[in-house]
Amino acid sequence: MKKVIVQDTDPDLLNILTFLLEDASFEVLAIPHYKDVASKINSFNPELILLDFRLSGEECTCLCAAIKKDFPFLPVLALSCNNNIQKQYAIYGFDGYVCKPFDIEHLLSVMRRY
Repeated sequence: MKKVIVQDTDPDLLNILTFLLEDASFEVLAIPHYKDVASKINSFNPELILLDFRLSGEECTCLCAAIKKDFPFLPVLALSCNNNIQKQYAIYGFDGYVCKPFDIEHLLSVMRRY
């Protein structure tokens, strides 16, 4: 079972993602606030992190940079409704992205690459 940290500020989306990913045999640590992600990495030992890339993306990009500094081989994916995410994600160090709203099969196929 692969472990994944999912961070999203929308509690409903976070609950839905948790349910869907657990149903797909992932062990999920759901985190609503980006400030809590970094402190959970060592104890949870995830194989993948999904971060909510809000419209400005500032908090998320700083967090991605901090994660990559300490865990350079840990894949980090951006979840975003930002229509420029396909142009921006790699600039900020993300390994990939999934646009919101997303199809669960597409999300799972992107996640399985890592």
